[in-house]
Amino acid sequence: MGMRIMHDYLGGFWHWFTAPWTLPGGMIVEPIGMVEFLIILVFLWWGAAWVRRFTRRVLSRQLDHATAYAISRLTYYMVIALGIFIALQTIGVNLSSLALLGGVVGVGLGFGLQNIFSNFASGLILLFERSIKVGDYIQIKENGLHGEVKKLGVRYTQIVTNDHVDILVPNSQFVNGEVINWSLDDPIMRIHIPFRVPYGTDRERLRNLVIETALSLPLTARDERYPPTLWLNAFGDAGYDCEMIVWVERAGLIRPGGTRAKYNWALADALEQAGIEIPRPRQEVVVTPSLAAALATTVENSSSSSST
Repeated sequence: MGMRIMHDYLGGFWHWFTAPWTLPGGMIVEPIGMVEFLIILVFLWWGAAWVRRFTRRVLSRQLDHATAYAISRLTYYMVIALGIFIALQTIGVNLSSLALLGGVVGVGLGFGLQNIFSNFASGLILLFERSIKVGDYIQIKENGLHGEVKKLGVRYTQIVTNDHVDILVPNSQFVNGEVINWSLDDPIMRIHIPFRVPYGTDRERLRNLVIETALSLPLTARDERYPPTLWLNAFGDAGYDCEMIVWVERAGLIRPGGTRAKYNWALADALEQAGIEIPRPRQEVVVTPSLAAALATTVENSSSSSST
């Protein structure tokens, strides 16, 4: 009796599991087909990830890292999209019946997921244009965020700041906003190190001192087209307002704060060893005769009060 009841339950479950369901748009599916579809998706995801890694590894031997990364990501998306269509046809889904449902869903996505699709399209634009690549050092002018690009994703780009903080930036910000790519074409950047020296300083000696100090640091570019130099910008209240002009390599431009600190430290040491003192602003107080007489009277009255 118990086996018969169990058999009836299993038979009913199997009948439900294999019975066709009619969905909106005339689409017919079966529960067993949905299970097959999920299994296919798991293998599809695994296969697409393997293809992405294999493509990136092979292309990295002939192309640069950024190009290999972009092609491997596009291959991954194409394999996923093609695999989903094949999986739907495998379980008996008529793709033409998805037209009505797709139209309804498309309208909903157009309003509710507009930003997501915008970021996705922006990500594809970045991959094709290669205006921003993995390994570039970028800065967003809108908020001043700067860091190294670690990953170009479907929806966002992963930026790692110099403090090793991971920030996820929507791709649309790179397409619609102003972005500074410090390492797009030429990985060399000019920096300005302002300082002040007193009047009477030997300017030619100062120029040689600044150039020697700049060349003593390994971050300085060793290129005859970009020599370090000294600029005299203004005649200040306490001395010459000068700037050390130096071109730095990629290792220096991706650490702007630390790079400026190193040049400031080296320049301060060089000026001290050369006996050149950095002038400080001075203020002169002029006391008029009437004010001097008033102060003298005040001091005299205070002295009289104290003696009394």
